[in-house]
Amino acid sequence: MSGKTPDAKPLGETCLIGADRYILHSQHVGDDFIIDIAMPSPAGDRKPGVLVVLDGNLTFPSAIGLARGLSVQPGGPPPLCVVGVGYKVSGRGEQMEHHKIRNRDLTPCPDPRFEAMMRRAPPPFTWDDDVKPGDAAAFRAFLLEELLPWLVDRFDVDTDDRTLAGISLGGLFVLDTLFVKSGAFQRYVAISPAIWWADQRLLAQIQAAPRLSYPVDLYLAVGAEEEAQDTNARMVSNLKKLVNMLEDRADPNLRMSYDILAGESHMTVFSPAFGRALHRVYPADDRRADWARLDT
Repeated sequence: MSGKTPDAKPLGETCLIGADRYILHSQHVGDDFIIDIAMPSPAGDRKPGVLVVLDGNLTFPSAIGLARGLSVQPGGPPPLCVVGVGYKVSGRGEQMEHHKIRNRDLTPCPDPRFEAMMRRAPPPFTWDDDVKPGDAAAFRAFLLEELLPWLVDRFDVDTDDRTLAGISLGGLFVLDTLFVKSGAFQRYVAISPAIWWADQRLLAQIQAAPRLSYPVDLYLAVGAEEEAQDTNARMVSNLKKLVNMLEDRADPNLRMSYDILAGESHMTVFSPAFGRALHRVYPADDRRADWARLDT
């Protein structure tokens, strides 16, 4: 290379094209949430369904990229309003606040062993005394009684067409919601769900739960490499146990599919699993593609 390098004017933080950001306060939780909204391009008179993605600080960019891309693919899902639910962070998030606060909202009960481990973890992962897991019920009330009504007031969406998606503790919350309040969403996506939480409390909860009262679609996924990553969490074994349990229930209102994704770890599984999920839980959209042929 030779010569002077070009000047570049800094424009601040990167913004996702086609997405808007809001701060929404929850009375149920007693805290503020960052809500990212990506509305699709207009598609006639049809209102888009709502896809709520947990851990928005981490998942929202991938989720909107996949939802937008697949919505123009023949046989792909319909156009969707993607809603990321995340947290305010300092700086560029280097203090990992969202990794800590999520434990409050996404877990249905405390887990003393996990809590003790995180309080002795090195910075920036160390839990402070104000991190207290087990408040999933309040967070669920925020989603259903505050966030969704706010969406109806502000956006032209179909909130009778709702999907909830999450990974890890978010996947645990998705499954907890499915069996605590099955009619809250029509579709549930649980990627690498933390079934290990509180000595697999979720499995006992499902075992004792009544049959689902509404038809729902459920997609489950885990990375095949996750078992070796943390043998105590037993991510693959636990997912298989969950699948077997749900199959044995033979619930007529549950339409379930699942994948164990080869070569994927806990940190790489979200995008490939989410793309598959959109195909599994949504019917193929009927859109013409015969114009897109180079041989005509």
